[in-house]
Amino acid sequence: MVSNIKYRYIGWLEIHRALSILAERVLEEYSPDTIVSIVKGGLIPARIIGDLLGIDEIGYVGVKFYKGVDKRGEKPFVTFTALPRLDYKKILIVDDVIESGRTINTVVDLLSKYNYSGLKSLALFVKPWSPFKPDYYYEVVDKWVVFPWEVCETVREGLDITRDIEDPLILDYCTSASPAGGKP
Repeated sequence: MVSNIKYRYIGWLEIHRALSILAERVLEEYSPDTIVSIVKGGLIPARIIGDLLGIDEIGYVGVKFYKGVDKRGEKPFVTFTALPRLDYKKILIVDDVIESGRTINTVVDLLSKYNYSGLKSLALFVKPWSPFKPDYYYEVVDKWVVFPWEVCETVREGLDITRDIEDPLILDYCTSASPAGGKP
């Protein structure tokens, strides 16, 4: 049970606001040709930032590091890649949260075999203790971050987020009808 963990729920409105601000920052100094999303946390932010920047080409790198709420594995490892041609491209790597920097560094190492013309990183949030700071980030946060696309997963892990969820239907689904079995 993880009920004693301090967390911050980020709703859709704040997600869109944060990514709009980040898109403006990116456009001020960088013109990426393609986005590489760190899956699974960076999947939805990458799609939204791609839409905001007018970038259709998005690649994906699956990286497994966390085993649940606030439970890290020993080291991150790549589970799959689905990448477009990256040679001579300006790449923007996108993730949701940078906690230690080890996940994004795993992706940077993987991409080092390509002859890209530029590489920058973006994350919605970064933890204050992270030695890695992305080129673009919205905010520093010292709590576990819960996103609207991981409500059921978070509830299954035992974190009580009921006071922060705008739509009670999603909570009902997560706690009763979820194919993963509802509550833990």
